[in-house]
Amino acid sequence: MKRTFLGFFKKSFASLDSFEENNTLILFGLPFERVKANKRGSRKAPNALRKKSLEFSAVSTTFNIFQSRINYFDIGDYHPIREKEKLQEIWNVALKKNTKILVLGGDHSITYDTLSKAPWDEKTALIWFDAHADLSDEYPSGIFQSHGTVFANLKDKHKLKKDQMLFIGGHAYTQTIGEYKKIQDETEIIHIPAQSVHSNKNETLKIVTDFVSRFDRIYVSIDSDAFDQAYVPTHATMEPFGLTPQQVIEILEIVLPKTSYVDIVEFRHTFFNKTALNFGVGLIFKILEIWEK
Repeated sequence: MKRTFLGFFKKSFASLDSFEENNTLILFGLPFERVKANKRGSRKAPNALRKKSLEFSAVSTTFNIFQSRINYFDIGDYHPIREKEKLQEIWNVALKKNTKILVLGGDHSITYDTLSKAPWDEKTALIWFDAHADLSDEYPSGIFQSHGTVFANLKDKHKLKKDQMLFIGGHAYTQTIGEYKKIQDETEIIHIPAQSVHSNKNETLKIVTDFVSRFDRIYVSIDSDAFDQAYVPTHATMEPFGLTPQQVIEILEIVLPKTSYVDIVEFRHTFFNKTALNFGVGLIFKILEIWEK
């Protein structure tokens, strides 16, 4: 690992066996894309986000990472298939030490790689921010594990109920027919579309608050295309009418106190436009700030 995320201590995977730190957050990257039906490039995000973070001071008017009470460790990048046993070991350490996990993707398929190894029970819930539901049974046709099938696969593997799954920010006009039917089916998931977030903030925050109150542990996944393309102009799939950063932050302030895992995925950028990286680093620091409270 050439560099760590700004303010994070470098830690090797081998040292996790003797991990003694409490009140800790572990960051790692999964620079991986399975099957892309659109523009590629999100696999480059983990190290690009680390590099971009070095342009930040990590000190704002409300947060100073260098005075944090949390111990931050960056343990590098892993391959979700060839090193899947390492993902399980990271979860084992996190559970033993009550450690939070922050993952840098990669495309959205990496969420299945990490959360398929996470502990689940009836008091555990999943919240994801996305333009798309990612509930396809196969996407593209004949492919059963991709960025478009993540939450269908997790639902099936862990036998998750509707009341354990909250999808926020859907606004894509590139959903599959199968996904559309699942979103409309009131037995599948809870969905707050982007338009509802825009038009009724108070009702949105009430739904989120009520949802969070029912659970002891929450996992969160944030796809960059949940945000409007004005904020992240290099989405692999460009979709108008997305969420604003402030809307997502207000929801995260409700959700993160009970959250032990967050991944951010699909932060694709180009050589000439690195706005997505700047936005992604800022989002990470905001997550850390909320977790610090």
